[in-house]
Amino acid sequence: MNHREFGQEAFNNDQFLAGGITLFISGFIGFIGNTFVLIITYRILRYRKNIPSILILFLAWTDFLTFPLIYPQSLIKYFFGVYIGDYSACDFQGTVITFLYGVSILLVLIMSIDRLLALYKPFCYEQHISYDKEKVKVTAIGVSAAGFTIALLPTFGVGRNVLHFPGTFCLFEWGAKTVDGIALLYIYMTLLSIAILAIVFCNFTVVLLAWRLMRRLHSESTLGDKETASTCQTKKKHSNRGDMEMQFAKLSCMTAIAIVGCWSLFLIRLTMIQAGYPFDAFIDFTAVRLASLHSVVNPWFYPLLRRKYREGFWYLITWIGHVVTCTLIKRPTNTLDDIVGGTPRTKRSKKMQKVDERRRSSSQRFLSTTTLSASVTTDSKSTDKK
Repeated sequence: MNHREFGQEAFNNDQFLAGGITLFISGFIGFIGNTFVLIITYRILRYRKNIPSILILFLAWTDFLTFPLIYPQSLIKYFFGVYIGDYSACDFQGTVITFLYGVSILLVLIMSIDRLLALYKPFCYEQHISYDKEKVKVTAIGVSAAGFTIALLPTFGVGRNVLHFPGTFCLFEWGAKTVDGIALLYIYMTLLSIAILAIVFCNFTVVLLAWRLMRRLHSESTLGDKETASTCQTKKKHSNRGDMEMQFAKLSCMTAIAIVGCWSLFLIRLTMIQAGYPFDAFIDFTAVRLASLHSVVNPWFYPLLRRKYREGFWYLITWIGHVVTCTLIKRPTNTLDDIVGGTPRTKRSKKMQKVDERRRSSSQRFLSTTTLSASVTTDSKSTDKK
């Protein structure tokens, strides 16, 4: 772990300041987006627990943690010119970057496999792959253990973490000359290549299966109206199920495109450096920045592709605007529970409560009137008998 240089900053002051500002803005946008996704996903899971929503929750948590755990050291270096913590902090940042970004890629791969199974073997998927609290815990522990095992290799002497250009972040050494350093590089490159290829294959197959599903649903919708009511109800149920599967498939494909687009240049540059090509400070810096953007853009795909997230985002933005502007912006009339598909008794909106109160009062008046008329009729009959 000796002889590590803490960077030669070739940026001038204006470029360095611009790099810090763009890093803060992108990180803050990702932080806000992942916060919104977490709030909405937790509400959705109160009413419908399924594997895709659980995976979205895990991915949002992983991307959410990148801002408070990775960005501060780089931002301090950009704005104050000091990298806090020396070698121990360098190992910490390199380990956290490798862990969080590795887990994020692994979760996207699991999402892609999940969508492939859901569309390729739907009946088997519904029967065997369902929400189970114990399975979710085991999966979370397994993914975390795999991520930590890979991320901690430089800390235990397999390769090393070094400060990279422009001296603002630490990561494993790209131009390693030692046997363990080269082995670490090839481990990371192999795992990243396999993950990207598997994600591309799964989502390409998902696109084909989704296209076939859309054609089948369209052909079924154009049939005659001779079916019975039960058959129509069954078809409507399958149609709703198909729409939900299509939404998750679109989400998986867009997330996969983001992963491939953000990490491809980084993988290409690593491969070129190992093949003997020289370092290029600007291109290598761009590759790292581009790779870090996937945690920023991931949460903003959800409102683009799913109505519940879109309406939930707008609700949260409006509510925050209402609070920040001191009620200048009108507060949303509905609640987040109304948007995500359920309204518990304790979370009902005021309008629904008023409607229920009117119904109860009218029903009570009707019952009291009926009871009174019945008692009058009984009294009159008893008087006639006498």
